[in-house]
Amino acid sequence: MASSFSLTRLSLLVVMLCAMGGCVRLTMAWADLTPDRPGASPAALGPFDGKAAVNNPEEWHERSVLLRDAFQQHVYGVLPERSGARVINRRLVTDSLLDGRAQLEEITLEVWTSFDSDSENTATFNLLLATPVDVDRPVPLILMETFCPNHNTIPHQGVTRPQGGGGCDGEGVMADVMTYVFGRYIATPPLAEIVDRGFALATLYPSEFVPDQADAGLVALSRLSQGHTDDMTRWGSIAAWGWGFSRVLDVLVSEPSVDAERVVLYGHSRYGKAALFAAAYDERFAGVIAHQSGTGGAALNRHKQGESVGDITRAYPHWFSRQYAAYAGREEGLPVDQHHLLALIAPRPVLLGNARRDVWSDPEGTFVAAQGAHPVYDLLGDGGLQQTDLKSFIPDATLSFHLRPGTHGVTEEDWPAFFEFLEAHFSE
Repeated sequence: MASSFSLTRLSLLVVMLCAMGGCVRLTMAWADLTPDRPGASPAALGPFDGKAAVNNPEEWHERSVLLRDAFQQHVYGVLPERSGARVINRRLVTDSLLDGRAQLEEITLEVWTSFDSDSENTATFNLLLATPVDVDRPVPLILMETFCPNHNTIPHQGVTRPQGGGGCDGEGVMADVMTYVFGRYIATPPLAEIVDRGFALATLYPSEFVPDQADAGLVALSRLSQGHTDDMTRWGSIAAWGWGFSRVLDVLVSEPSVDAERVVLYGHSRYGKAALFAAAYDERFAGVIAHQSGTGGAALNRHKQGESVGDITRAYPHWFSRQYAAYAGREEGLPVDQHHLLALIAPRPVLLGNARRDVWSDPEGTFVAAQGAHPVYDLLGDGGLQQTDLKSFIPDATLSFHLRPGTHGVTEEDWPAFFEFLEAHFSE
């Protein structure tokens, strides 16, 4: 019986790893703690697009406009010219969450886009908002996108369940294997500790408006980008999910229980990519925790270890623009690299979480990208990266890098580091 269960677990492990192919691949390799590879290029403050090197914050502001445009044209796809969000329903799920320490609300949003058109393209999704009670001032908030529907992320019988339930339901072998492979907190964050530390939590399931499936995702992206005619630069789901973060913030800025100037994005893996993208394009976000964001996130495209541009665009054709896929095998031709994306978030705090055996996500390339972004943080007067190797975690640095043992996932070792970073930068 035990051996039958073990065989079942092993079979499901293989299936899950294959399904997650673009995010995780187990190897016996280890990330080098002091990587010896070429630095990020082109230099973040160097000449770009025919413009001279940057020497002061004013010139960096001009450069940032060019970089954001370049990322849209060559990696993520073009964002809407106009967009917004409307609350179409709001209800109190419970005012006695966590034995009365928090309340939970469900907010239904309708979001809209316009791409050079007078018509609006719309989608709807639900947001869960958990806030501490008995607090007499607005609190900082962690805003996250998740792999599982909202009723899995914050389990409560009053939370709306999508038709069909969602892929994370159940307490049997599948749920056991998911936790075994990807860690205790892959689906459900430590809500009690978040609230007890004085933070609110908002969570959305981005597959509600852009499904994380190639065919269905491309259909949704095409519908939301009606009016954009260039198929090579049509946005991918990473950009759309990042855009979804901003639409949530449109609503949260008027939330009396939330300090809108201390909204921190959190995302793991593909949603770490979306979180970095959102912060790079929306300066209202106070900071980012991007955990194991890998290719198209914080890891460099050039001098690649692990997942390549070709790997990720073949496995997930809906994640990026088709133009990004055209750089497979010729990454040197990209005018930008991911250190530029990190630099666009400066001087706001960023934590880059990694695992030493998650070589597929390239911790070394992520660290070198942080090194490449550091001069922009330094220029803007906020220090940036203070560590010289991958193991010397400095949570109060504005550009911080954390490495734990193990592989791809969200484990009990990750959230203590996240909390150190959050409390260093966002607690009163």
